[in-house]
Amino acid sequence: MSNFPQDVYARNLLSHRGYPLWTPEPNIELPESYQQEGLKIGDGSFDVFFNITLPREHPLHAPDGVPDNFTQVKLRRADYRIVPDAECPGRVISSSSVQCTVSCVDQFDLEGRSRSLTDHQFSLCRNEGAMLILPEGAQRHRLAKGLMLLDVVIRNAVNWYRFAREQLYQDISNDAIYLVTGFHKAQSWSLVSFKNTGPSSARCKLVQSTNGGPILATDCTWETLYPLEWRIGPRHSIGIPNQSVFITGFKIAVNEELLHLKGVTVKVDNSKRTLASTLVGFGASLANVLVGGTSGEIHSAETATQDGGGDQLTVEDDEHAHEPLGQARVMVERVPHVSQPFHPSDIINRYLITKPSATFAVTHDSQWIALLENGILTPEELTQEGRLEEVVSREYHIVTKDGAVYLQNIH
Repeated sequence: MSNFPQDVYARNLLSHRGYPLWTPEPNIELPESYQQEGLKIGDGSFDVFFNITLPREHPLHAPDGVPDNFTQVKLRRADYRIVPDAECPGRVISSSSVQCTVSCVDQFDLEGRSRSLTDHQFSLCRNEGAMLILPEGAQRHRLAKGLMLLDVVIRNAVNWYRFAREQLYQDISNDAIYLVTGFHKAQSWSLVSFKNTGPSSARCKLVQSTNGGPILATDCTWETLYPLEWRIGPRHSIGIPNQSVFITGFKIAVNEELLHLKGVTVKVDNSKRTLASTLVGFGASLANVLVGGTSGEIHSAETATQDGGGDQLTVEDDEHAHEPLGQARVMVERVPHVSQPFHPSDIINRYLITKPSATFAVTHDSQWIALLENGILTPEELTQEGRLEEVVSREYHIVTKDGAVYLQNIH
């Protein structure tokens, strides 16, 4: 089990809210107007491919175009739900290994302005855990019917992967694409993961003007004598929630043979990073197809060596850079293995993709969330591959359709 901070964070904060993001900030490479709204049921800090609810000619699609057979999915306002105060201001979300005490004190700065100091004191009771502080709370945006885009995924999943690898030359794994159908967004946040601390304590101080306004990274400090991995954001706020702290959606995995992976990573030599996950959002923006790679999900060669090594394919020169990956001249070189961020839907997809005639597997986060909400699995059991597979095979029908394999409710 990976001990990278984002993996520790994810497996300790899994809940009915969805998958917790280690990097909630909007991708700074997105158009500025897109950054202002943040994830629009789709982005997060990922590389955007396209948005399936936007027209082909939308400016978001201008740099790289859209896949073959692209068809815009038009959502009505009635197709999604918004809960403005899904998480109340001051909300602290933590794993069961954390106990929290909060106190608030009004104070004045050197210029006589009133400020509110919120002092969070945490007791870390077990060996690992995570916590998220939401000073202004968070909104929730979600499709009214989470599985309503399943047919769109089935029709397009293979095209999306081919577009990413053969037209965009993105170095993504076979389980990297994410079609986001919901999210929690906040104005500001502070998050922590810890591992191997033993019983210990930590303290977080947040300072906020009493007349309102978001808490920025410069207004927050963490104090501890023990190793904690923490992040605070944003550095600059625009006054609206655009920081995506949780997401839900479809994770899509294709058979490795389909993309000629066979245990190696295909990499164009002018791309120096290995992308860990890809996001397909949905529109207005619920539906962006994105290639992932948050800073929290990329591990350098130095930090990845503990997980072993792997072979890597590299396109040999620019002359062949636009040939399909299966035809381009390549050379194989030894590189450190890159860790794939933990996600329970990936565990389910690895199980589904082994089924006969399966070309690709699709799992929606609502399906493992339902196992949590109904008390069938604990958050800890979501990380246990054998246990999760056992429960999924018992609680769901496994359906194969047009090469896709996915779960269907029994009732």
